[in-house]
Amino acid sequence: MMEKSANKRWKESGTTLSFKEWIDRENKKKEVSNFVNLDSSETPTDYVDSYRDELYKTNVDNTKILGLDKGVLALSTLLVVGSLTYYLFNKFKNKK
Repeated sequence: MMEKSANKRWKESGTTLSFKEWIDRENKKKEVSNFVNLDSSETPTDYVDSYRDELYKTNVDNTKILGLDKGVLALSTLLVVGSLTYYLFNKFKNKK
């Protein structure tokens, strides 16, 4: 059996789209149906949901705080607190 031409299918579809718009839409439908197996029990929204989940999957790294390694952050905090304590201690010691 011979397949109908695109022009004939466009005329029979009764669409209000121009031929160019209609053929682009039909080609996109074919691309999607080739990409997604429409005969399977999964719907296209299942694919979209799984893709979105993969896209927004976050890998939580508990060894970092604000992008800094916990050890580096603790050491730098200790140095800042220690130097402030030393500075204040010497300042008040010299006033007496």
